Amino acid sequence: MKIFLLVFSILIASLPGLAFAAPGAHGPGGEHLDAPAQTASGVAAARVEASSELFELVGRLEGAELSIMVDRFETNEPVLGADVSVQLGSLKAKAAFHSDRGDYSMNDPALLKALSAPGEHPLIFSVVAGKDSDLLEGTLTVGKAVVQPRAESHAHWLGRLLAAAAVAVVAALIFFAWKRRRSRLMYPALLLAVLIHFPPSGYTAPGAHGPGGEHLSAPGAGTSALARLPDGSVNLPKSAQRRLEIRTMLAPVSEAAATMELPGRVIMDPNAGGRVQAVHGGRLEPAPAGLPVAGQRVVKGQVLAYVRHHADPYAQSNQVGQLTELRASLTLAQQKVNRLESLEGTVPRKEIEAARVELQSLTARELSVGASLASRETMVAPVTGVVAVTNVVSGQVVEARDVLFEVIDPGRLLVEALVADVSLADRVASGHLLGQPGIGMRVIGVGRSLREGVLPITFRVENAKDGRLPALAIGQPVVVLAVLRERIRGIVLPAAAVVRNPANEPIVWIKAGAERYVSQPVQFKPIDAQNIVVTAGLAAGNRVVIRGGGLISQIR
Repeated sequence: MKIFLLVFSILIASLPGLAFAAPGAHGPGGEHLDAPAQTASGVAAARVEASSELFELVGRLEGAELSIMVDRFETNEPVLGADVSVQLGSLKAKAAFHSDRGDYSMNDPALLKALSAPGEHPLIFSVVAGKDSDLLEGTLTVGKAVVQPRAESHAHWLGRLLAAAAVAVVAALIFFAWKRRRSRLMYPALLLAVLIHFPPSGYTAPGAHGPGGEHLSAPGAGTSALARLPDGSVNLPKSAQRRLEIRTMLAPVSEAAATMELPGRVIMDPNAGGRVQAVHGGRLEPAPAGLPVAGQRVVKGQVLAYVRHHADPYAQSNQVGQLTELRASLTLAQQKVNRLESLEGTVPRKEIEAARVELQSLTARELSVGASLASRETMVAPVTGVVAVTNVVSGQVVEARDVLFEVIDPGRLLVEALVADVSLADRVASGHLLGQPGIGMRVIGVGRSLREGVLPITFRVENAKDGRLPALAIGQPVVVLAVLRERIRGIVLPAAAVVRNPANEPIVWIKAGAERYVSQPVQFKPIDAQNIVVTAGLAAGNRVVIRGGGLISQIR
């Protein structure tokens, strides 16, 4: 009888756990410990979005505060250090600025208590940033936390049914053993009751679980996280936008000059550059300051090097013999002049003058022939600038017309572009160099003779407004963006606004909401080194991403 009472008490104690707790991790009240997280107030996290012509903000009710992030509506630049206040009906509170996170926190107890109640709460935000101030209206919708059923959810009704059947079987077994006085049946009944009350620790609900019984396969974060949505758009929280430094601009329709890309190359300005060549062959000797190197600045007339000439042995022997004869004749002429000058008065004056002239002639000839035996040619800089090319070393033997140096003025360069359409030449107004922001060009001449089927157009490269010289080299191939006199209608954007999608199509990212971005395929033409004009695919008034578009495209 005692054993019967013991087993029956165990069964009665096991009924609540078997009837009301399904397999898996549960709390003391039977709630799922692996249920979605809730806020401290017992409601799901709420979000409010508001915008005006000046500002755009996103607020989230998280824990014991309303966190607010404010940006400029047009440019998406963060608004920091402003005065932000929140009003709900007659309740109003000021939000404190957090410089470490860049947000504004409202933690007024009375206002938070009112916002925590389920329902729709119309809010008025007041933002004062410098000379700009505005009121923004938004609705904070707060609802009760909803636990979504999972595919592996516990079947509570099936658990209760199985528990009741197990209790009935054990009770019948005990009653039969007691009636028949078969105590050996009591022990299996007792063991079955214990197993029912204490199931094996490894038995949990279906699906992947952690060590505490939590579901490892639980759904991840919703659209409040950085992610690409099923429709191809990208959800980008305000905090992520600031880390990526996303910037936007309103895109109005305007007009821009039509352009055309032309191949070209950099050439030397004949009036601001020159070549240094040897007239005769010889051996190279350095100047007193040494041989210049490429990139070294020189001034006009500066000695760069010497070329010492060397005649062949036969010619040199003839020159030596001629020099010897001249020196002998010079000696005789000098003696004749001395003798006639000593007889001045008795000798006609014209004979004395003739002797003097002959002496002068022989002296000049002797100097000339003597200098030719050891002559050298001086190589000087033709213009003031930098040495662009140098092909010399000390002791080098050079030939006539060899180019030893090229000197150019880097601030005066030309670009020669080639165009196949002859009628296009007269329609070009100016030009730009792709890859050289801030560097413009003006047309200085159009060729009137075809060269290999194309017509050359010469541009003069202008220095940047800040005085920066263009990073160009003689002979460098470039792409000339020729600006035509015609105008086209479209939306002008920075060139960085256009990125490529996985299909290699040109797209721009449009800001469709405070935290949502949509891609839009476009057609465009460049108008200079920094800007493009969208001719199709984009409507006016959109907020287009002009910085950070490539980073948004990488979000998967």
